[in-house]
Amino acid sequence: EIRPPMNAIVGMTAIARSAAGNKEQVLECLEKLDNSSKYLLHLVNDILDMSRIESGKMELNPTPMLLSSFLSSIDEMVRMQAEAKGLSFTIQNDCRTERHLTADQLRLEQVLLNLIGNAIKFTDVGGSITLHIHPVKEEDTGLALRFSLADTGIGISPEVLPSIFNAFEQGAKNISSQYGGTGLGLPITKRFVELMGGTISAESTVGAGSCFKVELPFGCLGVTGPTESSGMGKYA
Repeated sequence: EIRPPMNAIVGMTAIARSAAGNKEQVLECLEKLDNSSKYLLHLVNDILDMSRIESGKMELNPTPMLLSSFLSSIDEMVRMQAEAKGLSFTIQNDCRTERHLTADQLRLEQVLLNLIGNAIKFTDVGGSITLHIHPVKEEDTGLALRFSLADTGIGISPEVLPSIFNAFEQGAKNISSQYGGTGLGLPITKRFVELMGGTISAESTVGAGSCFKVELPFGCLGVTGPTESSGMGKYA
């Protein structure tokens, strides 16, 4: 995984040096260098995250959060990216709690952004992506939520579906070259979910899309006032 971007960086650097007088070619090399370095940085970050998880050094930092505000932030981060590719993105929130939840917002954000990022990557123009939040259990001191992320993308074949949460594995041999990616996003997502005491599963049909379901427990604090999270709300 590290060799391709490193080879590209070395190769493009050599070409840029040899074409110093050709501004157009140098700019093209710089663009490829930028893409390769970003990919390499992403890969290194994924490897470091995986290493910390596997060594037991990844710790959670739960803090109070309003679900409606958290989802609004997620919406702002991904909607422009989805619409730029010609995709519709919708958040359906059925959780009507007016209490602050306690969770590691950074890890929860990484989980959802990893799943949404994959959905955007593997869904063609005109497709749709829907994040549905549904309460599955609620008590005085906490609740459990199910986050379902459904897309109308290319789907995952049944023979590889059981292995998608294994490190460095993707849906098909040509997926990495065609769509990019390190093969670590889903394994890291699964480890984060398990670290937070939850579960993750996936269903998919080739050519019809995929649905990833994450169930997570949350602690609850006091009532905050009127909630923005009933039904489709502001996210429709």
